[in-house]
Amino acid sequence: MLFLAFLLSFNTEYQNFISSPQSESIFVLLMRDKTKITEYKNDPIILWFWRSRTNNTDVDSFLKNISIPRNFYLAGVLRWEAKESNDINEKYNKIKLAIHFDSLSIENFFSLFTLGLSTRRIDLIKEALSLPVLSDFRNQIFLLGNFVILLILAIFFTAVVFILIKLVHYLPVLSHKLDPLPHNVLKGTVGFALLLVPILVLRNFYIALVIYSVLLTLIFNSREKVWLRINLILIIVFSLLVSIFNFVPFLRGTDKTYYLYQMVALDGDIRINAETQKEKEVLAYALKKQGFYERAMELYEDFYYNQNMHRVDIINNLANIYTIYDEDERAEELYRKALFSDRGEPYFNLALLKLKKIEYLPAGMFMEEARKRGFVSASKDPIDIAPDTKDFYSLLMTKKLNSSGMVKIPSILILLIIFFITFVPFKIPLPYFCSVCGRPVCKVCAEEKEEEFYCRQCLNKLNATQNEEIETEMKESLTKYKRWSKKIISIILNILLPGAGLIYKNRNFLGLIISFFTVLVYIPILFRSYFIKPSGWICLSLEPILFSIGAIILLLCYIISFLTLLGGADAD
Repeated sequence: MLFLAFLLSFNTEYQNFISSPQSESIFVLLMRDKTKITEYKNDPIILWFWRSRTNNTDVDSFLKNISIPRNFYLAGVLRWEAKESNDINEKYNKIKLAIHFDSLSIENFFSLFTLGLSTRRIDLIKEALSLPVLSDFRNQIFLLGNFVILLILAIFFTAVVFILIKLVHYLPVLSHKLDPLPHNVLKGTVGFALLLVPILVLRNFYIALVIYSVLLTLIFNSREKVWLRINLILIIVFSLLVSIFNFVPFLRGTDKTYYLYQMVALDGDIRINAETQKEKEVLAYALKKQGFYERAMELYEDFYYNQNMHRVDIINNLANIYTIYDEDERAEELYRKALFSDRGEPYFNLALLKLKKIEYLPAGMFMEEARKRGFVSASKDPIDIAPDTKDFYSLLMTKKLNSSGMVKIPSILILLIIFFITFVPFKIPLPYFCSVCGRPVCKVCAEEKEEEFYCRQCLNKLNATQNEEIETEMKESLTKYKRWSKKIISIILNILLPGAGLIYKNRNFLGLIISFFTVLVYIPILFRSYFIKPSGWICLSLEPILFSIGAIILLLCYIISFLTLLGGADAD
């Protein structure tokens, strides 16, 4: 089964137990009913060993009553079992036990939240929201990294929508200008065919989009150019952020920062070669936590004595190692040097040292000082100061651009070129527009009458009436037809994508915002492969969350866009 791979990483103590003759001896006694599993109800190692060998989930009631350190791997096993189960109550019990083993896991949060949505149980949703998942560095990077990816994709596809809608809007103009044929009734047909070449011949959506973007920049008005620039610059900035902030290898579990995180937060038994100063500092804490005191002491002594690094965490943790080797005088000297900070750990550790020396009055004083600084612990052993999220964030930052395949540098350069083209003063001269039907006509085809321009078809209709009153009615009828045709097109576009109809009617600001939120809904559903699941990801399906939140956002987008479309003006 899949969870056996996780059991290999449970912890060193568990691996030693299953490799020893004792494990087989206990297993035989339990199988022959010569001893009861209740006799081991306080031993999580034996309980989990029996559970994994027999698939007996009755021991879960014992496991949830045992207070043990965070265990990411056992929580993953339980989530897998919950995922495979068809019984709602069993799913909940599995996830509940997984939370008992690891309350910080983002997968536990999502599993409980999606179970609450699918069963319509508000209490489960509230329970999920109470989990302290945002305090874990892995969870922060998962949420932050995928949020940045979502933003990049949403801004990019919003720009795509903007360009395509404007292409529909300016299609008659571009078709007319690009048509090399003489001026006649079919003027623009060849131009329209030429506009389809990038799609039909190149068959590359991105290249076609680039070509259309360049063409439109030569015909856009100043406001439309501003909106295009905003979209392009946001895509470029967030793409560079992905390249600078090296979170993709971390989430995939393939870089040194993730290995250090495993050693510190998940008790991973991993050996790495630290190169940078920050890596060595985190490694020193991890080695001490895993019981490699000699190697940890070498690093801490090098920091303190050779590199003159007198930070409170280095002084405190080195003093803690000295207490392990009963070098109490050296430890006390370092603890007192660490009292310059506002951290409570050095005071607490010094109080424990005084208790060890049976000096109760000073011990009480230092314990009280630790409480004043907000630090309280029931531990009987000295407390280390662990690396915080700032340390891991600094490890992720890299001077070398590294997008890990997420962002293509040539694509960024193309976007930059389009951005600069928008500042080029050259502009394709627009044709004349018929005052009745709105059709674009060139200077040769345009017919002027009473300081207004008409296409020949509309002018012939107007001239054929020979009656001013009928001519006025006909003009109003043709103009009304033009307005209704545009309105119908805008409504159809808005049905396809909320906000698109507003962009077609030049309500660019609101149209882009509504299109952006609409795209936000569709991207996680249609482009899941672009998002990064962290290493060890096992979770219930996220579809209930995506569809529930998406339905609410889409409904609001449709309501706002149609209210504005049917009752607003035609331009910003």
